[in-house]
Amino acid sequence: MIRKIQTQDAQALELICRTSLGHETNTAFLTQRIQELSGDPTYYIAVYEDDSNHQVQGFIQAERYNLLYGENGWNVIALAVHPQAQSRGIGKKLLISLEEYAAGEGYTFIRLNCNIVRTEAHAFYQHVGYECDKTQKRFIKKI
Repeated sequence: MIRKIQTQDAQALELICRTSLGHETNTAFLTQRIQELSGDPTYYIAVYEDDSNHQVQGFIQAERYNLLYGENGWNVIALAVHPQAQSRGIGKKLLISLEEYAAGEGYTFIRLNCNIVRTEAHAFYQHVGYECDKTQKRFIKKI
């Protein structure tokens, strides 16, 4: 089942972030971030919880993408499924939950960025109806 994120999901998300996204984090930090972001309407954060064992196996985080010069949409920041639960439709269900929410709020598109080396993810996004419409470089300045 898809549901809103809760602080008790932090431990499961720590494992998913590490194994699926390659991001090192910890349960305490994730608990704090869940508390900060889960009530903020700028974000859509949901988890997939297995109905049979009640374990969180994936999550999606998106933020409102409000443009001064164009229509508003949502930007997927993270979509991750535990490696042992992949290829079972969980990622697709998480994206559909965001799509339904966004459409219900009157938003017209969902966008996401995906690292050039993640070719399996590219194939997944194309399979669920997303199109690559731009190639770009990302620039960052740490402050």
